[in-house]
Amino acid sequence: MKILNLIQCLNLGGMEQASYILIEETQGKVIDWQVQSVTPVGMGKDILSSLNIPIYDNPYEGKFGYKSHLSLKKKVNNFSGDIILVTGPTLTSCMSVKSHPCTKKVLSIHFCHKNGLLNLLKWKAFYQNFHHDYQAIIYHSPYILEEAIKIAPQIQHKFHLIENCIQRCSATTVSEKNISRQHLGIPADSFIIGNAGWLIERKRFDIFLEVCAQLSKHLSNDRKKLIFLIAGDGPLHGELETLASSLNISNQVKWIGWQKDLSHFYQSLDLLLFNSDSDAFGRTVLEAMGYGVPVVASVVEGGTDAVLCHKNNGYLIQEHNIRKLTEYCLNLIYDNKTYEQFQIRSLNLIESRFTTEKFIQKYLDVFTQVLNY
Repeated sequence: MKILNLIQCLNLGGMEQASYILIEETQGKVIDWQVQSVTPVGMGKDILSSLNIPIYDNPYEGKFGYKSHLSLKKKVNNFSGDIILVTGPTLTSCMSVKSHPCTKKVLSIHFCHKNGLLNLLKWKAFYQNFHHDYQAIIYHSPYILEEAIKIAPQIQHKFHLIENCIQRCSATTVSEKNISRQHLGIPADSFIIGNAGWLIERKRFDIFLEVCAQLSKHLSNDRKKLIFLIAGDGPLHGELETLASSLNISNQVKWIGWQKDLSHFYQSLDLLLFNSDSDAFGRTVLEAMGYGVPVVASVVEGGTDAVLCHKNNGYLIQEHNIRKLTEYCLNLIYDNKTYEQFQIRSLNLIESRFTTEKFIQKYLDVFTQVLNY
């Protein structure tokens, strides 16, 4: 089976990580992959290059990439194989496959449709204009699948749910934690609260810092040495550093940037504090749970509740309430019984639903179905 993954970008976000797992686990076994990035390649290129996968990128100029669309379309038209998998998606990627002679196409949607009449109309127009091009449309959380069914119920026979997976499902040992903290230059006796992702407005790292500041005040006379660990980067980095300074926690915040391998990040954590205005799934949450790290989260819109159940295996609220988030973090800092219960329940859930084997098999089932369409 020869497949082109026409992907939005090759960075280190959740969407890309899911694609890298799919490709790594199947390359040279049941699938020969090619990858075409809609945008200039990012740090994910090295992951794919190590697998000897042909990688192509493209400029992304003008609104929705219209100035570089013809270049992208020409590159996509050079593909000769069995299936085109459009991952993201973007308008220019969907337009570029419309006239491609390869009739087998799959669309993989990784983000929320979002509320509001304008977004509703946009998505209705999207499905109306593009659904004929695809034999299957994949969604990566029940939340966005349910959104799609409401918007385009007439094509739900094409819809498939494939929840993301993680490759780790075991609690971090004391030895692993100490090694990872040494690797990151963090004292072994610290209590570490962290988050990872793009430093962009939607990801609400400002809320993360606000809660961290409150925790620092609450624990100022405690022996626990708090460190707030942030993995990732983005356009708001400078602004967030300024906010940390104004909150008087600059000396406690450690910025480690993008990490090709997040294992040291997760293994060093005692607690994940995740905040987002909109997240289709919240891969960071899933990965932390796979390392046995309890999670406190606030997500206004999205499918994080597919994996994180409030007061069962973590704390999850639908508003960025600083007081409540601080309270939940303090509960986990001081209540060892709840901490351990959340660990066990999270690991059990990951093992039962979010394994790599299930993720890969569901994709292969869709590809086989499409080829026999």
